[in-house]
Amino acid sequence: MKKKLIPILLFTLLSISISFGQIFYKVEKEGNSNPSYIFGSHHLSPISVVEESGAMKYFNETGQVVGEIDLTMDPLALSMALQSYMMAPQDSTLSVLLKGENLDSLNVQFEKWSPMPGMQLQMLESLKPMAVSTMLAAGMSMEVMPGYDPSQQLDTYFLQTGVKENKKIIALETPEYQGEMLFNSIPLSVQAETLIEMLKNPEKSIETAQKISTAYQNRDLDAMLEVSREEDEYPEFMENILYKRNRDWMERLPAIIDETPSFIVVGALHLAGPEGIIQGLKNRGYTLTPIY
Repeated sequence: MKKKLIPILLFTLLSISISFGQIFYKVEKEGNSNPSYIFGSHHLSPISVVEESGAMKYFNETGQVVGEIDLTMDPLALSMALQSYMMAPQDSTLSVLLKGENLDSLNVQFEKWSPMPGMQLQMLESLKPMAVSTMLAAGMSMEVMPGYDPSQQLDTYFLQTGVKENKKIIALETPEYQGEMLFNSIPLSVQAETLIEMLKNPEKSIETAQKISTAYQNRDLDAMLEVSREEDEYPEFMENILYKRNRDWMERLPAIIDETPSFIVVGALHLAGPEGIIQGLKNRGYTLTPIY
């Protein structure tokens, strides 16, 4: 069953020994006197990490903000851009994919973890399982971090602050690309298995989210990557959601950095490991100095 990795990445993206100074870096290159900065974000992190890291001091030195997608766009437009990717084919609705399961039992668990009171599985019949799993991950995140506020995300904070300060906003991807990656890159049958596992064993998903959150709080990228690899039973998803995107971004980031001092904010897991952005920039001659 190649399904266990997917919940882990849901928590890592929407996760040893502690090694500090690994989520915020100064990026320099010989011949360019204006440094850029790269900040690894995590959706469960409180906004207070901005002050703790001293990030705004460096943010103010830059002329543009680079993010995974443009989170300053109208929320309704963003939702509409993703909606078609979240919708299931008529012959593969939720009840069809979950056939053979006790839907009443699954719904009890869904209602417990749904981020919206009163929401039931039957109401989401036309959505792909991955879209439902994403909702569950948000609800379970509130268990891990009781003060978690999905409206206060690090990525959104930096991008919206950039708009207020008239900085140029650059998106590495479009919402449509992310919709294709998240909802179409793995078979619907595997998406259904993932959803069933999350509903039948929520404790495991919450434990994973806690490990990821702790690793991020410790500023330990290696631990976040290790958690993600522990149950790597669907490498295709890991390739699509992490490594391929890293390679694509590395085709664009050097030119962006060289043109204008930039503040780059992406999910922390993208910075980690030999295939991560940190190593990618080093391989291209940049010097990276950890700040926080």
